[in-house]
Amino acid sequence: MKIEVFLRHCFMSPNASLPNRKRPPWFDKIKIYENLLRTTNYDLANINIVYDEHFGPISETFLQIANQDDVHIINEGNEAGSFLRTLELVESKGYDSETIIYFVEDDYLHRENWCEVLIEAFNLPTQYVSLYDHLDKYTDSGYDNLVSKVFHSKSCHWRTVPSTCNTYAGMMGQLSMDMPIHKHFSAASPDGISMDHAKFVELGNRGRRLITPMPGYSTHCDLLHSPTIDWEKYVNG
Repeated sequence: MKIEVFLRHCFMSPNASLPNRKRPPWFDKIKIYENLLRTTNYDLANINIVYDEHFGPISETFLQIANQDDVHIINEGNEAGSFLRTLELVESKGYDSETIIYFVEDDYLHRENWCEVLIEAFNLPTQYVSLYDHLDKYTDSGYDNLVSKVFHSKSCHWRTVPSTCNTYAGMMGQLSMDMPIHKHFSAASPDGISMDHAKFVELGNRGRRLITPMPGYSTHCDLLHSPTIDWEKYVNG
């Protein structure tokens, strides 16, 4: 299996000022980007960058150091639009059905060996994988009745979850089959932010399984980080 990473970046996102977005003191987009480069096994994965220039050109960002052959420029100005353009880009590449497509937002931090662990996950009975072990799944804020099926791979345990953010992976064959659903919950967004929770609920209703590792191999860099891991250690290399 080969992983094709599609990393979505922008100069500045209005999502950064959302009321539920509380960043840890160590949050740094440059260090998070460097973390992804450092933790990727390039024998297993290739990184593609989708840069939204709506708020500023890539030449004024740290991404000017990236291999420009791997950078795709779009102009959308909102998350939902950028994700739709990314889906279209993935469709245009002609990947085989076994290729793992990993969508990554620009505020996700990873642990070493995430490539190996992600490939392990797709040997389990699942259609979708997130490496983010959501802290809110362990609280009483709407998930107190959550029941999960637990699996294990070589490296860790996994649990089923009802939804995840728009950083997740699926095999190209499955993505192609479900593409109308993935597109709909971004295209129908009333505020420019993909309805990721509703999307995965709909996929679940159609028999698709989503799993996450325990503990996480990635975290969203807000205060609902993956539990039990000292993530500051990873952002600082």
